Amino acid sequence: MGTGAGMESGRSSRRWSLDEENWSRKWWIPLVAIVMAAATWGLLGYVEGGCDRGPRGGCVAADGYEWRGWVFFLSAMPAFFVVGTGMTADRWPPPLGVATGGTVCGLYTLMQGRTVGHLITAAVLFALAVTAPALARRRRRAS
Repeated sequence: MGTGAGMESGRSSRRWSLDEENWSRKWWIPLVAIVMAAATWGLLGYVEGGCDRGPRGGCVAADGYEWRGWVFFLSAMPAFFVVGTGMTADRWPPPLGVATGGTVCGLYTLMQGRTVGHLITAAVLFALAVTAPALARRRRRAS
């Protein structure tokens, strides 16, 4: 019979949580960059292919871009979480992941085209890449 979360028979078991130790893990850098890359690749499907009217009236990816639409749909919430974490963390790995992901994805976006949609997407990614480390540095200095 357990005595609480993570406790069995009086012994504590190691459980994963977002505590101070996990914020400092270096795996945040590739995690954030990969999730941002997936979301960017999916979003570029909408930028390049446009939106078609869906069966319920919403925007769906145009023909030939359905796979990218699904990738964007599935990566949107994880991207929101990891970018939000990178923007609010005072430890360096999450903001460095946002900086890395934003820079690489911004350059990839510019290599794909120079339309207004591409330029806006790249500008947002570059802004995230600059803002995340600046906010982390400011938080570190304040504490």
